[in-house]
Amino acid sequence: MKLQGLLLMIVAGTFAVLLVGCEKAPDIASPTCADLDKITDPVQKEELLKTCPRSGSGFKPSPKKSW
Repeated sequence: MKLQGLLLMIVAGTFAVLLVGCEKAPDIASPTCADLDKITDPVQKEELLKTCPRSGSGFKPSPKKSW
């Protein structure tokens, strides 16, 4: 009987821990580097350029090398 009660407590505790973060949803999805051309806010675009330096209009790929 004690084992059954202990097992019930473990299952209930695990269920409660899994549900702790379910009620909060993120407010705004953060933009990715692929969304850089779609962003119109200059402040947000500058912040995104800092994290995605190769995604701007100044990106020039290096020439192909055939060794």
